[in-house]
Amino acid sequence: MPSTDNQLSPDFALVFRALPGLYLLMSPELKVLDATRLYADTSHFKIEEIVGKHILDTFPENPEKTDEDSKQNVMASLNFVLANKKPHVMPVVRYDVPLEEGGFERRYWRTAHTPILDKAGTLVYILQEPRDVTALVLQEQLNEQNRERLSLLTNTLHAVTWDYDIENNRMSWGVNLKEAFGYSPEEMGQPNTGNTGWLSRVHPDDAAAALESLRQAAEAGHKYWSCEYRFRKADGTYAHVLDQGYFIYNDNKQPVRHVGAMIDLTESKQSEETLKETNERFWHLLEQQPYMSYMADAKGRLIYFNDNWYEYTGLPKGQVDGWSTAIHPEDSAQVLTAWNEAASFGHLFEQEYRIRNHTDGQYRWFLDRCVPMYDEQGKVKFWIGTVTDVDELRQAITQIQLKEQQITNILNLLPAHLCLLMGPEHTCRYATHGIYQMFGNRHYLSKPAREIWTETEPVNYLEVLDKVYQQQESTSYQEIKLTIARNFGSDCEDAYFNLQFQPLLDANLRIEGIVMSAVEVTELVLCKQKAQKSSIPD
Repeated sequence: MPSTDNQLSPDFALVFRALPGLYLLMSPELKVLDATRLYADTSHFKIEEIVGKHILDTFPENPEKTDEDSKQNVMASLNFVLANKKPHVMPVVRYDVPLEEGGFERRYWRTAHTPILDKAGTLVYILQEPRDVTALVLQEQLNEQNRERLSLLTNTLHAVTWDYDIENNRMSWGVNLKEAFGYSPEEMGQPNTGNTGWLSRVHPDDAAAALESLRQAAEAGHKYWSCEYRFRKADGTYAHVLDQGYFIYNDNKQPVRHVGAMIDLTESKQSEETLKETNERFWHLLEQQPYMSYMADAKGRLIYFNDNWYEYTGLPKGQVDGWSTAIHPEDSAQVLTAWNEAASFGHLFEQEYRIRNHTDGQYRWFLDRCVPMYDEQGKVKFWIGTVTDVDELRQAITQIQLKEQQITNILNLLPAHLCLLMGPEHTCRYATHGIYQMFGNRHYLSKPAREIWTETEPVNYLEVLDKVYQQQESTSYQEIKLTIARNFGSDCEDAYFNLQFQPLLDANLRIEGIVMSAVEVTELVLCKQKAQKSSIPD
């Protein structure tokens, strides 16, 4: 026998303490008999200090009293084991462990209690086995926050979110489905269910291309998928939609989930059809971009860089070969591989990498985003790309967890300018590049609203933000005219935006901040003005 009267023999104690797991042994009186070294190291105590103590007396004194529920749950579980002589697994509980330097570290545990019986069926020991599930709990909490924020942002932009569980062939739709397209989730049906699913509502001329782009993205292991097509609404009309999503893969690199959002681009498409841009306008746009931009031919060969590229990299003006020499050596191989893949398949190219500034020799992080432009036959005609400095933004993003980074990627894909303002001072925590273009070259990140927007016309931003924060009600402004400079060194011009200020609430419905969104409607306003003028008789 390893013990007598609940006292462990030295040999048994030696073996027990060396076990590769978190184990604690108790007597039927719930007094600690021994623990593994790993248990002691994880909980930051010495085994000799707790042996002989009642299990509840081993809980260190926590000023925040976060362990009160844990104690009750532990006793409930142990009483069950004592009464039924059966194992019991506790629900997940929070039990903070003391730190050597003082204070406590938040931890979550899933604990099992197992009775040990002798030959007569008498309970002689209880074995406790806790498992640290802190990472899983915190990640789930973060996921829930991300889902709430994504839902708020998609509501702000009138986007329809969707979530396709590939393994179980189940599709879920967001709350805006009815408002945007006139369908209930039940009316949309499930995939592969005949004539009631998503595919049945895609325009027949677009369905094959949409499916093929999905197949290629999944087979190539891409994270992101994007496609434009026509989608039949409940009233029988077709809406031009931008459908974008990202794939989640399992350990075998097989897609198990596809999450994204559909955005109605009908008004934009109608404006494009009314005012088609000429090739000269595209070239002018490239030359006057306030950031580095470039063009490539249909096969992905670089044919043009604007002046900002040459000024930053120091490469000879007009040189398009050898552009990768300006990229950090650790990034160049990955960038070239991704670019060649994008050019081969004709999908969006997006990479973050470091580029050397020839003036000081330092490398800064840039976001390179290049999209294919198609001809009337749907073939890639050429590529247009922009290279935007995101060095400061990356420094902020590195403080965010991996899952929150996925949300940031989605935000970058949404066709609207966004600014996240937190707290009663409306401190800027995030701003898309369009915000910089709208309000000029100001300092945004970590700055309060009173330092960012001092103007009161056409919108008193500080007054509006204070009102939304206090009343927790959204406010919107339609077709607000702002004077902006689209390009470095160019004259200012008038542009029109729809602005919305949306309160951001936490899980307890307490306000955290405000999301300001801006959608440019300049072309739509100009179309209206042009239509009004044409309707006036001479």
